[in-house]
Amino acid sequence: MAIINGIVLPYPVFISLGTAVWVIYTLDHLLDAHSIQHTAHTFRHAFHQRHKKKIGLLCLFIGAISLLNTFLFLPDNIIKNGMILSIIVLCYLGIINIKLLPFPTFKEFTVALIYTSGIALPVVSSIDTLHPSLIIQIALFLVLASINLLEFALFDFESDTKDNQPSGTRVLGYHGLKRRIQVLIVLFILLMMSAIYVYEMDKLILLTFFTMGASLILIYARSDFFSKDEYFRIFGDFAFLFPGIYLIINHYS
Repeated sequence: MAIINGIVLPYPVFISLGTAVWVIYTLDHLLDAHSIQHTAHTFRHAFHQRHKKKIGLLCLFIGAISLLNTFLFLPDNIIKNGMILSIIVLCYLGIINIKLLPFPTFKEFTVALIYTSGIALPVVSSIDTLHPSLIIQIALFLVLASINLLEFALFDFESDTKDNQPSGTRVLGYHGLKRRIQVLIVLFILLMMSAIYVYEMDKLILLTFFTMGASLILIYARSDFFSKDEYFRIFGDFAFLFPGIYLIINHYS
């Protein structure tokens, strides 16, 4: 997002962002695994149950490196906004841990919001005003992340029920969650049309977002195939590597 908008960020920003995402992602799994009193039915939760001490120590170590890198090398405006986001993340982890869900798709949507905020934070902190094109890009990331996580919840319905894990599917029901995914897909299409016809974004940027969205829509449309052996998780996460391909193409073009 920074390169798309012509913003040069110092390399320590990417180190802090990458380590922070990993620590939050891992802590979330550790808390989920800890709340399951029996052997978890999903591989990732069972893995975190078996190795929770080692993973917990690794989290502390990487988290310490992330904090040290942040306070030593990052610009003050990014540090201040990052601290605000960190407080929000801690509140999220606390609410999820005590299973207090204010509204049906709280967990999935909140994770998508935190993920998008983390991506946008360095860029937003480095500019004076938000231009419409950047807002569309942030909105697209939020919608795509929400679709991704709601699809995961849809496919994990059976295992979440067995392990008594909070998820949008368990509250809304299978068809209720599918309707929300469908609404998000329509919203993605409308945002893409705005990016094409109103803001006339670069074709390579549009292709990147289109490929991400098309991949997630394909997972939803062919759920019978992607539900096997957790293919949906592999392909769903892979969709978010397409911006990396954009960076490579942009660098050598």
